Amino acid sequence: MKQLKFCFMLLATCLLVACNSDDEATDQRLNLTTTFQLPSSIEGGTLKELTLTFKELNTGRETTEQVPTVAGNQATVKLLKGEYEVRVVGKLNYKDKAGTAKESNISGRIESFSLLNNDQNVTIQLFIAGTENYEGFVLAEIFCAGSPTPKGKSYYADKYFMIYNNTDRVLYADSLVIAESAFLTVMKHDYTPDIMATDFAVEAIYMVPGSGKDVPVKPGERLLIVDNAIDHTKANPNSWNETTADFEWYDESTIPSISDIDNTAVKNLDRIYCYTKTIWTPHAQGFKSYALARMKTTKDDYLTNYTYEYEYRVVGRTGAVDMKGKSYRIPNDWIIDAVNMSAPATYQWLVTSPELDQGYAYSSEMMGDKTAYGKSVRRKLLRKEGGRAILQDTNNSSQDFEHRATANPFFKY
Repeated sequence: MKQLKFCFMLLATCLLVACNSDDEATDQRLNLTTTFQLPSSIEGGTLKELTLTFKELNTGRETTEQVPTVAGNQATVKLLKGEYEVRVVGKLNYKDKAGTAKESNISGRIESFSLLNNDQNVTIQLFIAGTENYEGFVLAEIFCAGSPTPKGKSYYADKYFMIYNNTDRVLYADSLVIAESAFLTVMKHDYTPDIMATDFAVEAIYMVPGSGKDVPVKPGERLLIVDNAIDHTKANPNSWNETTADFEWYDESTIPSISDIDNTAVKNLDRIYCYTKTIWTPHAQGFKSYALARMKTTKDDYLTNYTYEYEYRVVGRTGAVDMKGKSYRIPNDWIIDAVNMSAPATYQWLVTSPELDQGYAYSSEMMGDKTAYGKSVRRKLLRKEGGRAILQDTNNSSQDFEHRATANPFFKY
């Protein structure tokens, strides 16, 4: 009996040693050297107090590394093998063109990279990430899910955008453009050529009319832009009367059985381009992204010279298929504000340059989420000055927005 007991103990010890050996084998860490590329508008500077957050894309495991001081704009960390996303925040000390010393918050990210067999080097482009934006207009609220009907269905006609003057001076909305992305944030492809660093690929573009100073917006005030400026409560008691909206978008359908509603008492946006032959409605699940830009050319010139033709490959069970597409592009330097939208369960990538936005807001949790009806994404209040609301704008929609807010086109901060 003692001999048998000894054998069991020996076997258990061997198994334990084997398990430990396996754990050590799978716990192999590799060196990742990150090179930080400073914002293009800054020549020289010192990085400090960096926080690097690595998310392993297969397991969701997150690893955080603190880098108090940065030598030569590089840092090396050890990570387990895997497929990663990395986010970085920190501070940058530099001098402006006048020689004045400044300190700014910076941030950057890489959507995905592999750390599998060998030590790796990656470069992270950094961008200034302020705590607020006094540069102009912002998208304060986006409602694309539609309101719920008493029977639990979605009522689509009451969607809207809220544009807000986030400054302390009068701004003019003439030639402001609302644009929807050509690509989905829940389906990633390698589009060639990749223009994201310089342009935003779009397929719906609507513009506020005006000759320059026809549409003034006072500090802390907003423009409500709706799909249909009608009293929606007549069709859906859970909706709103939007007849007092500032603008509506109107589409002349080429299919007689589908027509839009035009409230002639409310001005229409100028339709620059839209992919649909019928009626445009923002993506109901919130799987596309939106930009607020300033049109800097004529409609004819834009439609002629700002096309974007691209190729990509779709890989399926039966093989790969090469695809082609065509849309339009808006230069990044025309864009005043950008908001990526997605859903946590199905998110794959951001479809803007990280200089414009480094996160995403969401009204849907997943594909087909019926609980998203009546939910919007609403920009957070940073603070108030003399009764005027200043909204948060750090160019990171994950942080700047209240997700799944109760939609209300007449909401006041």
